[in-house]
Amino acid sequence: MIVFFAELFKRERLIAAHRGNRSIRPENTLSAFEASIGKCDFVELDVGFSQDGVPVVIHDDTLNRTSNIEEMEGFTKPYNVVDYDLSELERLDFSSWFVKKDPFGTISSGLVSKAELESFSIQRIPTLDTVLKFLKKHNMPVNVEIKDMSNTKFDTIATKKVIDAIKSNQMQKMVLLSSFNHKYLKEAKQLAPEIMRAALQEHMHPKSLISYLKELDVHCYHPDAKITTKEIVSKLNDNGIYVNVFTVNDPKEKEVMFEYGVKSVFTDFL
Repeated sequence: MIVFFAELFKRERLIAAHRGNRSIRPENTLSAFEASIGKCDFVELDVGFSQDGVPVVIHDDTLNRTSNIEEMEGFTKPYNVVDYDLSELERLDFSSWFVKKDPFGTISSGLVSKAELESFSIQRIPTLDTVLKFLKKHNMPVNVEIKDMSNTKFDTIATKKVIDAIKSNQMQKMVLLSSFNHKYLKEAKQLAPEIMRAALQEHMHPKSLISYLKELDVHCYHPDAKITTKEIVSKLNDNGIYVNVFTVNDPKEKEVMFEYGVKSVFTDFL
C-alpha cells in the first residue's frame, strides 16, 4: 500500500533515515536506501546537479569527501559537483571511502562487516529519478532536500527540475520537499502546491517564527536539534506545523525530542 505523508504524519514518533542508513552504508547511495527499507518510516536524501542539469543525489557541493575523485585522472580541484556532466560523475566510486574512513565506527565496533561491505558492487552516484523509482517500488516516503544552488546556473531552475522528477514518477503525495533556501519552498508552492513543504533551519530560528512559517506557507519545520526547545515545539504544534528535527543519534536525546512533541527525528542509526 502506498504511504502518503499526510497519512504518515497522523502517527507519532516517526524515524527518518538521514541520507539513508548511513551508519552502515555509504550515504546517499542506493545501498544506503536499500538498507533503510523496513527500518524507518521515511528516508531523507539531498539533491544537487550535474553540469548537464541532471538532479543527482549527493549532500556536499564537492566530491572529494564521498568519492575517489582525488585518485582519478581528468578531475581538478575544487571538485565541484556542478562542474561535471553525469557521465563523468558516474565514473566515480562513491562507496570505497566508507570502508576506509569508517565514519561512524560501525566497522571497528563489529556492527557491520568490512568483508560484507567489500563484497558489494561499487556504488555510483544515483540520479534522483533512479532513487525515486526505487523508493516508490518499496512504498517508502521520502524527504527530498533541495541543496542551496545559489551562485550556480541552477539556482532559478532547481525547484522545477526536482518537481519534474517527482511528477514524472507520480510521487507528489509520497514526497516532502525541504530546503535551507526558503525561496525554493515558495517556488514549490507555486509549481506543485500538492507536495508538502518543510523549512530547514540551523543556528537560530527566524524572528517571529510562527508568523514567518505561516507566511512561507509550509507544512513542517525542520530545525537542528541543538536549537529545539519544548516551548518552541509546543507553539509549532499548537499552530498545526509538524516539527521534524535533525540529526539525533543518541537514544536519550531521541527520547527527549519525542517528549517535546516532535513528529519525527532524522537519525544516522536505524
